[in-house]
Amino acid sequence: MGALRCAAVVTLAAVAAAAQVREQVTVELIEVPVYVIGPGGQPLRGLTKEAFELRVNRRLQAIEYFDAIDFSAPVPKTATERPRRERRLYLLLFDRANSMPGFLARAQRAAENAVANSSPETDLFAVATYTANNGVQFAAPFLSDRLAIRRAIQTLSMGQIGDPLGVAISPTERADLMAAAPEQKSDDKFNNPELEAMLHGGAAMQEMQAQQQKYAIEDLLGNFGDLARRLAGLEGQKHVLYFSTGFRSSMVHGGMSPVPSGAMGSGGIDARSSRILEEMFRQFRAAGVFLDAVDIAGLRPTAAKLDPYENDSLQLMAHGTGGEFVHNRADLGNALNELNSAQQVVYILAFRRGDRRDGSIDVRVNGVPRGTRLSFRQGFSAPTRGTNVDPLELADILTNDIPQSGFDLKVNTSATEVSVDVPREQIISLGGDNSVVEVLLYVFDAQGSVVLARGRKLRPDAPMAFRSSLDVPRGHYVAKAVARLAGTAALGYARKEFNVP
Repeated sequence: MGALRCAAVVTLAAVAAAAQVREQVTVELIEVPVYVIGPGGQPLRGLTKEAFELRVNRRLQAIEYFDAIDFSAPVPKTATERPRRERRLYLLLFDRANSMPGFLARAQRAAENAVANSSPETDLFAVATYTANNGVQFAAPFLSDRLAIRRAIQTLSMGQIGDPLGVAISPTERADLMAAAPEQKSDDKFNNPELEAMLHGGAAMQEMQAQQQKYAIEDLLGNFGDLARRLAGLEGQKHVLYFSTGFRSSMVHGGMSPVPSGAMGSGGIDARSSRILEEMFRQFRAAGVFLDAVDIAGLRPTAAKLDPYENDSLQLMAHGTGGEFVHNRADLGNALNELNSAQQVVYILAFRRGDRRDGSIDVRVNGVPRGTRLSFRQGFSAPTRGTNVDPLELADILTNDIPQSGFDLKVNTSATEVSVDVPREQIISLGGDNSVVEVLLYVFDAQGSVVLARGRKLRPDAPMAFRSSLDVPRGHYVAKAVARLAGTAALGYARKEFNVP
């Protein structure tokens, strides 16, 4: 079955015979990915279109398109490669603002284990952190290179200096990571959140004043909404795997008492915070992204020591985006493996939408065992994207060799130099005489390590060529270049394999 892009636009031309007036009606097919997880935590396979009921704005809706993607199934022999929509993109997002160091280290070990047990053919991982001062910062874009992902998880920081896209892992780093086997520490022994909290002064000692804390929560929700917008242009089944102990959700929804009692955070729904939360949900729905929240505190034996509303906040965020909530687990490594397994099958439902208004979605499945649960986004919104292409998309193009048709690039190589030529005429026709083209050039060795990473901005009033000297040992290499025309969505990509004798 042919690939269908999320919210792909199909234009239907209706010609009025008498007036000879051409009327164009825009119809969108909105995709709804659905995970059907059986009572034992395994995905239910083999379901047909007839098993699903789709309701949009509470009304039964015809399913115009249906597909089932099994990520554990091999690529058919007739296919040259797996379609990009048949891949899983997991962003490993570590919350440094709301997590104690011991819990965060525990999450890093579990994430390393999950990546090691995943399939490079279907699963790409990115790594990022969240802090109150800097928001979401990427340590690595979506990669299939397990060693590069492992380095990013261990350091939670960017790699080589001068790497514009954060995809680089040097030959030295690769050798060191290959020599050092991943730590196989059991999480079962790390099961004392009360002691961890005490060593860091207790939860009460770390809390901000109520107003400051509310602003910090609003900033987090706003940053997450921006993150979803950044992921909108990527193709695949997208998940943010959010590692955190959570925040005080009572600051948003009023806790157990919906009636204000005067004190900040002691009751009452905060209208401003709720709007920011709902806007975050809307951005996740528009981008087709799930947020799977992982409570890295593990078992919470005494609610008095750790704020129960922190755990509730993670559940709130996961539920609002259609994601899974992993909590009360002593062994996070096994929990993440189970989550990966549960998400191995996704059913794609699509329906027509004729206007641009947001709406609600509900999905039911008939004939499944009692205890089966569903994960799906519970609404849809129009995606909001700027004219400039996000660096995450550029990194995806570069590392996964995604062809582009915006404008032509040409890569030239020799034993001592690599260069990129940009077509001046095409650039002027697309953006005018004052166009700015950002060119990114990378050279990879046979192991996939980056031996050269350069960036340059070019303009039509100067030579539109980018050259860099190359000093590498003999061997096989691949030169790749990706370029974007500022202020537009036009992209160019080229690659060339070469040998240095």
